[in-house]
Amino acid sequence: MNKKEVREKMLSLLSCIDEEVRREQYESIADKVKKMPELCNAECIFAYIGTGYEIETREIVANMLDDGKRVCVPLCYGKGEMDAIEIKSLSELSPGRYGIPEPPNNGEKVNPKDISAIIVPGVAFDKKGNRLGRGGGYYDRFMQKTENAVKVALCREINLIDEVPCEEHDQTVDIIATEKRVIRRSV
Repeated sequence: MNKKEVREKMLSLLSCIDEEVRREQYESIADKVKKMPELCNAECIFAYIGTGYEIETREIVANMLDDGKRVCVPLCYGKGEMDAIEIKSLSELSPGRYGIPEPPNNGEKVNPKDISAIIVPGVAFDKKGNRLGRGGGYYDRFMQKTENAVKVALCREINLIDEVPCEEHDQTVDIIATEKRVIRRSV
């Protein structure tokens, strides 16, 4: 299957998951994230804010802020481009491009090289760390700008497939956390 077909299939599968099951999956994934040494030891974390069928991240982000972590979230602009903007509270976010909660335009930009960990969304992943996003290329472009950031994907087991179709510019993730396990890609 090509990227478009995989994306459509995954989104269709995700739309069938009951809200209660979704919540249970989230709680299991969030529990794994809280214990992940790569995130516990990270000084500056870039995290998406989950919408739709993505794994919810608001509580995870709130916990990181409570732990005194430096947290930044995406602010999208242009075609496929985004900046990391530091937030001190989730209350700073408001619906932005595509209805995704975003920080204010005048927030403090964080240099991608200063980010130690990235929590990455996606529609499908494979055990080799390949990722299929929504098709805009925002995260692939952004991850290329970071240096040593650990890339952590949050996904449901149903989103793990044998092989994600990928191209040369597609970025991989280092860790995948599902409701059942944590997969660390050997580098």
